Amino acid sequence: MIIHNIQNCTECGACVKACSRQNFLLATSGEVSLQPQAADNCLGCGHCLAVCPVDNALSLTEYKNDVLEPLPSLPDEKATLDLIRTRRSIRCYQDIVPSQTQITRLLNAARYAPSGHNSQDFGFVVIYGQERVKALGECALNFYRRLVKILSYKPGRWLIRLFAGKGTFETLMTMTPRLKRHLAIYKETGRIEMVWDAPCLIVVHGPDRPDSAVNAVLAGYNIMLQAHAMGLGTCILGLLKEGLAHAGRGLKKTGLNLPPGQKMHMIISLGIPQKDLSFCKIPPRKEAQVTFLE
Repeated sequence: MIIHNIQNCTECGACVKACSRQNFLLATSGEVSLQPQAADNCLGCGHCLAVCPVDNALSLTEYKNDVLEPLPSLPDEKATLDLIRTRRSIRCYQDIVPSQTQITRLLNAARYAPSGHNSQDFGFVVIYGQERVKALGECALNFYRRLVKILSYKPGRWLIRLFAGKGTFETLMTMTPRLKRHLAIYKETGRIEMVWDAPCLIVVHGPDRPDSAVNAVLAGYNIMLQAHAMGLGTCILGLLKEGLAHAGRGLKKTGLNLPPGQKMHMIISLGIPQKDLSFCKIPPRKEAQVTFLE
Protein backbone atom coordinates (compact mmCIF):
# COMPACT_ATOMS: atom_id res chain seq x y z
CA MET A 1 0.00 0.00 0.00
CA ILE A 2 2.73 2.45 0.94
CA ILE A 3 5.21 3.98 -1.51
CA HIS A 4 8.38 5.71 -0.37
CA ASN A 5 9.72 8.16 -2.94
CA ILE A 6 13.33 8.34 -1.84
CA GLN A 7 14.22 11.24 -4.14
CA ASN A 8 11.79 13.53 -2.27
CA CYS A 9 12.56 12.27 1.24
CA THR A 10 14.41 14.65 3.58
CA GLU A 11 15.14 11.78 6.01
CA CYS A 12 13.74 13.72 8.96
CA GLY A 13 12.59 10.49 10.61
CA ALA A 14 9.08 11.71 11.46
CA CYS A 15 7.49 8.71 9.73
CA VAL A 16 9.64 6.35 11.81
CA LYS A 17 8.23 7.82 15.03
CA ALA A 18 4.63 8.03 13.78
CA CYS A 19 4.23 4.49 12.42
CA SER A 20 2.80 2.18 15.08
CA ARG A 21 3.48 -0.80 12.81
CA GLN A 22 7.19 0.03 12.60
CA ASN A 23 7.17 -0.04 8.81
CA PHE A 24 10.09 2.40 8.52
CA LEU A 25 13.76 1.94 9.34
CA LEU A 26 16.13 4.72 10.36
CA ALA A 27 19.71 3.67 9.75
CA THR A 28 22.58 4.93 11.86
CA SER A 29 23.67 6.87 8.78
CA GLY A 30 20.34 8.76 8.92
CA GLU A 31 18.81 7.08 5.86
CA VAL A 32 15.09 6.25 6.04
CA SER A 33 13.79 3.14 4.28
CA LEU A 34 10.79 0.82 4.26
CA GLN A 35 10.78 -2.47 6.10
CA PRO A 36 10.68 -5.46 3.70
CA GLN A 37 7.28 -6.54 5.10
CA ALA A 38 5.77 -3.04 4.99
CA ALA A 39 3.43 -3.83 2.09
CA ASP A 40 1.68 -6.54 4.12
CA ASN A 41 2.02 -4.83 7.48
CA CYS A 42 0.68 -1.36 6.58
CA LEU A 43 -2.72 -0.38 8.02
CA GLY A 44 -3.19 2.49 5.60
CA CYS A 45 -3.87 4.84 8.52
CA GLY A 46 -1.93 7.70 6.91
CA HIS A 47 -0.01 8.74 10.05
CA CYS A 48 3.21 8.81 8.06
CA LEU A 49 1.68 11.08 5.41
CA ALA A 50 0.27 13.35 8.08
CA VAL A 51 3.63 13.98 9.74
CA CYS A 52 5.75 14.15 6.58
CA PRO A 53 6.81 17.80 6.08
CA VAL A 54 7.33 17.55 2.30
CA ASP A 55 5.10 16.70 -0.65
CA ASN A 56 5.31 13.43 -2.60
CA ALA A 57 7.78 11.69 -0.31
CA LEU A 58 5.15 9.15 0.75
CA SER A 59 1.91 7.93 -0.80
CA LEU A 60 -0.67 5.20 -0.21
CA THR A 61 -1.91 3.39 -3.30
CA GLU A 62 -5.41 2.87 -1.87
CA TYR A 63 -6.09 6.60 -1.68
CA LYS A 64 -5.11 7.82 -5.13
CA ASN A 65 -8.01 10.27 -5.36
CA ASP A 66 -7.43 11.99 -2.03
CA VAL A 67 -5.43 15.22 -2.00
CA LEU A 68 -3.23 15.84 1.03
CA GLU A 69 -4.47 19.09 2.54
CA PRO A 70 -2.57 21.22 5.06
CA LEU A 71 -3.87 20.83 8.60
CA PRO A 72 -6.49 23.57 9.21
CA SER A 73 -6.98 25.52 12.41
CA LEU A 74 -9.01 23.38 14.80
CA PRO A 75 -12.04 24.62 16.76
CA ASP A 76 -11.27 25.35 20.37
CA GLU A 77 -12.48 23.17 23.22
CA LYS A 78 -15.64 25.20 23.87
CA ALA A 79 -16.68 25.32 20.20
CA THR A 80 -16.30 21.54 19.95
CA LEU A 81 -18.30 20.93 23.11
CA ASP A 82 -20.98 23.39 21.99
CA LEU A 83 -21.40 21.48 18.70
CA ILE A 84 -21.81 18.21 20.60
CA ARG A 85 -24.17 19.58 23.26
CA THR A 86 -26.45 21.49 20.89
CA ARG A 87 -27.10 18.56 18.56
CA ARG A 88 -30.71 17.42 18.88
CA SER A 89 -32.63 14.45 17.54
CA ILE A 90 -34.97 15.99 14.96
CA ARG A 91 -38.35 14.38 14.23
CA CYS A 92 -40.10 17.19 12.34
CA TYR A 93 -38.90 17.81 8.80
CA GLN A 94 -39.72 19.97 5.82
CA ASP A 95 -40.72 18.11 2.65
CA ILE A 96 -37.48 19.21 0.94
CA VAL A 97 -35.01 16.40 0.26
CA PRO A 98 -31.39 17.31 1.07
CA SER A 99 -29.31 17.70 -2.09
CA GLN A 100 -26.81 15.13 -3.26
CA THR A 101 -24.10 17.72 -2.68
CA GLN A 102 -25.13 17.98 0.98
CA ILE A 103 -25.29 14.21 1.38
CA THR A 104 -21.87 13.84 -0.25
CA ARG A 105 -20.46 16.21 2.35
CA LEU A 106 -22.04 14.12 5.12
CA LEU A 107 -20.60 10.89 3.75
CA ASN A 108 -17.22 12.55 3.38
CA ALA A 109 -17.33 13.24 7.12
CA ALA A 110 -18.27 9.59 7.72
CA ARG A 111 -15.15 8.43 5.87
CA TYR A 112 -12.99 9.93 8.60
CA ALA A 113 -14.56 7.98 11.47
CA PRO A 114 -12.16 5.78 13.41
CA SER A 115 -12.45 2.05 12.78
CA GLY A 116 -10.82 -1.00 14.29
CA HIS A 117 -7.54 -1.86 12.55
CA ASN A 118 -8.40 0.99 10.14
CA SER A 119 -10.73 -1.43 8.37
CA GLN A 120 -13.12 1.32 7.18
CA ASP A 121 -15.55 -1.55 6.63
CA PHE A 122 -18.75 0.52 6.56
CA GLY A 123 -20.92 1.33 3.57
CA PHE A 124 -23.99 3.48 3.01
CA VAL A 125 -27.38 3.32 1.32
CA VAL A 126 -29.23 6.60 0.83
CA ILE A 127 -33.03 6.39 0.52
CA TYR A 128 -34.58 9.41 -1.19
CA GLY A 129 -38.17 10.63 -0.90
CA GLN A 130 -40.98 10.17 1.60
CA GLU A 131 -42.68 7.43 -0.44
CA ARG A 132 -39.62 5.17 -0.32
CA VAL A 133 -39.11 6.00 3.34
CA LYS A 134 -42.75 5.21 4.10
CA ALA A 135 -42.45 1.87 2.28
CA LEU A 136 -39.62 0.90 4.61
CA GLY A 137 -41.68 1.99 7.61
CA GLU A 138 -44.62 -0.12 6.46
CA CYS A 139 -42.31 -3.08 6.00
CA ALA A 140 -41.12 -2.79 9.61
CA LEU A 141 -44.69 -2.29 10.85
CA ASN A 142 -45.78 -5.50 9.13
CA PHE A 143 -43.19 -7.42 11.13
CA TYR A 144 -44.18 -5.74 14.39
CA ARG A 145 -47.85 -6.42 13.68
CA ARG A 146 -47.09 -10.14 13.39
CA LEU A 147 -44.92 -10.02 16.51
CA VAL A 148 -47.60 -8.33 18.62
CA LYS A 149 -50.14 -10.89 17.45
CA ILE A 150 -47.85 -13.77 18.48
CA LEU A 151 -47.19 -12.16 21.87
CA SER A 152 -50.93 -11.83 22.50
CA TYR A 153 -51.26 -15.63 22.87
CA LYS A 154 -49.74 -17.70 25.66
CA PRO A 155 -48.29 -20.39 23.30
CA GLY A 156 -46.70 -17.61 21.21
CA ARG A 157 -45.11 -16.02 24.27
CA TRP A 158 -43.80 -19.40 25.35
CA LEU A 159 -42.22 -20.06 21.95
CA ILE A 160 -40.54 -16.66 21.78
CA ARG A 161 -39.16 -17.06 25.29
CA LEU A 162 -37.89 -20.53 24.38
CA PHE A 163 -36.14 -19.57 21.14
CA ALA A 164 -35.20 -15.93 21.76
CA GLY A 165 -34.21 -16.27 25.41
CA LYS A 166 -35.46 -14.71 28.61
CA GLY A 167 -33.72 -11.35 28.14
CA THR A 168 -35.07 -10.76 24.63
CA PHE A 169 -38.52 -11.97 25.66
CA GLU A 170 -38.69 -9.54 28.59
CA THR A 171 -37.54 -6.68 26.35
CA LEU A 172 -40.26 -7.51 23.82
CA MET A 173 -42.93 -7.65 26.50
CA THR A 174 -41.81 -4.25 27.79
CA MET A 175 -41.92 -2.82 24.25
CA THR A 176 -45.31 -4.29 23.34
CA PRO A 177 -47.37 -1.24 24.49
CA ARG A 178 -45.08 1.00 22.45
CA LEU A 179 -45.46 -1.21 19.37
CA LYS A 180 -49.24 -1.25 19.77
CA ARG A 181 -49.20 2.54 19.89
CA HIS A 182 -47.23 2.72 16.64
CA LEU A 183 -49.68 0.34 14.97
CA ALA A 184 -52.70 2.29 16.26
CA ILE A 185 -51.32 5.63 15.02
CA TYR A 186 -50.70 4.15 11.58
CA LYS A 187 -54.19 2.67 11.43
CA GLU A 188 -55.85 5.94 12.50
CA THR A 189 -53.72 8.49 10.63
CA GLY A 190 -51.50 6.62 8.16
CA ARG A 191 -48.46 8.16 9.84
CA ILE A 192 -45.45 6.01 10.71
CA GLU A 193 -43.77 7.57 13.70
CA MET A 194 -40.69 5.38 13.51
CA VAL A 195 -39.67 7.20 10.29
CA TRP A 196 -41.14 10.64 11.25
CA ASP A 197 -42.10 11.54 7.66
CA ALA A 198 -38.41 12.04 6.91
CA PRO A 199 -37.58 12.90 3.29
CA CYS A 200 -34.36 10.87 3.41
CA LEU A 201 -32.72 7.99 5.26
CA ILE A 202 -29.10 6.92 5.47
CA VAL A 203 -28.45 3.25 6.21
CA VAL A 204 -24.98 2.46 7.55
CA HIS A 205 -24.05 -1.15 6.97
CA GLY A 206 -21.06 -3.43 7.36
CA PRO A 207 -20.03 -7.04 8.04
CA ASP A 208 -22.10 -8.92 10.59
CA ARG A 209 -19.57 -8.60 13.41
CA PRO A 210 -19.60 -6.69 16.73
CA ASP A 211 -16.47 -4.69 15.85
CA SER A 212 -17.97 -3.70 12.50
CA ALA A 213 -21.13 -2.55 14.25
CA VAL A 214 -19.03 -0.19 16.38
CA ASN A 215 -17.25 1.11 13.29
CA ALA A 216 -20.57 1.77 11.54
CA VAL A 217 -22.05 3.62 14.51
CA LEU A 218 -18.97 5.85 14.74
CA ALA A 219 -19.32 6.66 11.04
CA GLY A 220 -23.02 7.37 11.58
CA TYR A 221 -22.29 9.73 14.45
CA ASN A 222 -19.85 11.65 12.24
CA ILE A 223 -22.76 12.09 9.82
CA MET A 224 -24.98 13.39 12.60
CA LEU A 225 -22.46 15.94 13.86
CA GLN A 226 -21.66 17.15 10.35
CA ALA A 227 -25.39 17.43 9.58
CA HIS A 228 -25.89 19.53 12.72
CA ALA A 229 -23.06 21.85 11.66
CA MET A 230 -24.76 22.21 8.23
CA GLY A 231 -28.17 23.07 9.69
CA LEU A 232 -29.66 19.65 8.88
CA GLY A 233 -31.54 17.41 11.29
CA THR A 234 -31.00 13.73 12.05
CA CYS A 235 -32.39 11.03 14.32
CA ILE A 236 -31.33 7.44 15.03
CA LEU A 237 -34.10 5.04 13.98
CA GLY A 238 -33.42 1.98 16.10
CA LEU A 239 -36.97 0.60 16.01
CA LEU A 240 -37.01 0.81 12.22
CA LYS A 241 -33.66 -0.96 11.98
CA GLU A 242 -34.76 -3.87 14.15
CA GLY A 243 -38.05 -4.20 12.30
CA LEU A 244 -36.34 -4.28 8.90
CA ALA A 245 -33.72 -6.72 10.17
CA HIS A 246 -36.52 -9.25 10.80
CA ALA A 247 -38.75 -8.35 7.85
CA GLY A 248 -37.55 -11.23 5.69
CA ARG A 249 -38.93 -11.26 2.15
CA GLY A 250 -40.80 -8.03 2.72
CA LEU A 251 -37.53 -6.10 2.82
CA LYS A 252 -36.57 -7.17 -0.70
CA LYS A 253 -39.78 -5.67 -2.07
CA THR A 254 -38.70 -2.24 -0.79
CA GLY A 255 -35.56 -2.30 -2.93
CA LEU A 256 -33.21 -2.14 0.05
CA ASN A 257 -30.84 -4.97 -0.78
CA LEU A 258 -27.48 -4.97 0.98
CA PRO A 259 -24.39 -6.71 -0.41
CA PRO A 260 -23.93 -10.35 0.70
CA GLY A 261 -22.60 -10.69 4.24
CA GLN A 262 -23.61 -7.14 5.16
CA LYS A 263 -25.87 -6.11 8.02
CA MET A 264 -27.68 -2.87 8.83
CA HIS A 265 -25.96 -1.40 11.87
CA MET A 266 -27.59 2.04 11.93
CA ILE A 267 -30.39 3.95 10.20
CA ILE A 268 -30.45 7.73 10.38
CA SER A 269 -33.30 9.99 9.30
CA LEU A 270 -32.15 13.13 7.53
CA GLY A 271 -33.86 16.34 6.53
CA ILE A 272 -34.26 20.06 6.99
CA PRO A 273 -35.91 20.85 10.35
CA GLN A 274 -39.32 22.50 10.31
CA LYS A 275 -39.05 26.29 10.31
CA ASP A 276 -41.13 26.66 13.45
CA LEU A 277 -38.80 24.31 15.34
CA SER A 278 -35.97 26.11 17.11
CA PHE A 279 -34.01 25.41 20.26
CA CYS A 280 -32.78 28.14 22.59
CA LYS A 281 -31.37 26.14 25.52
CA ILE A 282 -29.23 23.07 26.13
CA PRO A 283 -31.23 20.47 28.10
CA PRO A 284 -29.70 18.60 31.06
CA ARG A 285 -28.19 15.16 30.96
CA LYS A 286 -27.35 12.58 33.63
CA GLU A 287 -24.06 12.93 35.41
CA ALA A 288 -21.31 10.74 33.94
CA GLN A 289 -20.99 7.44 35.77
CA VAL A 290 -17.25 7.17 36.29
CA THR A 291 -14.88 4.87 38.15
CA PHE A 292 -11.26 5.95 38.37
CA LEU A 293 -8.73 3.14 38.73
CA GLU A 294 -5.44 4.36 40.15
